[in-house]
Amino acid sequence: MNLTGGWHWHARAWRSKSRWAPACAQISDWLMAQDMPRQQLVLIGASAGWMLPRAWLAQFAHVHAWDIDPWAKPLLDVRHGRQLRRQGTGVHLHTGDGLALLPELVRRMPGAFFWFDNVLGQLRFTGTPLKEIGHRLAQIQHQMAGVAWGSVHDRMSGPHLAGRALPQARMARAGWTMESSQGQAWLHSMGALSPWLDHLTEQVLPPDTPVQYTAWPFKPGYAHWLEMGWCKPPA
Repeated sequence: MNLTGGWHWHARAWRSKSRWAPACAQISDWLMAQDMPRQQLVLIGASAGWMLPRAWLAQFAHVHAWDIDPWAKPLLDVRHGRQLRRQGTGVHLHTGDGLALLPELVRRMPGAFFWFDNVLGQLRFTGTPLKEIGHRLAQIQHQMAGVAWGSVHDRMSGPHLAGRALPQARMARAGWTMESSQGQAWLHSMGALSPWLDHLTEQVLPPDTPVQYTAWPFKPGYAHWLEMGWCKPPA
């Protein structure tokens, strides 16, 4: 059972809207402040767009979304697609493995902005041997080297102190490790209680890429450390 897809995932997301609202607002504020290419957006792992701001999506002339979950396409259309079409955005929804299609998508849409929507932190749950995940993420980084792209992904997740207010978003540079003084201070501010799960995404983004860290209250007593950042295409 894949806990990031299927009806159970969408039911959890729907029930959690109010709990997730502060993290969604932080993601929205960050996305809206970025100077990204706005012609075409390619969403990889779009799900139903539970944490995506419609105002950001509406800034693009065309949105192309891929997700392997068969529930994602109809739910994304209901939640965002119909309204986006009314606002003039072309919406193109697909059920399929966007990660496998990356070379073809980059070739077909070299001027697009590619956004990995909370999918790269889930690679460790796909059956890929853990020792190969770093290689797979490095391969993705190489495939995206010629285009504008970015990602929001889980860095770590685990239990946290009950009643502890989660911290506001923090700006940083990609590459913080859990063991670093900065990483430990961030986890302390989240009230993290051992053990925490490493989602193996420390090197998703090139070192020193400007990022935002957001604490996501996934469920009562359990939080995720989210990282988001993006890279401009080569000049």
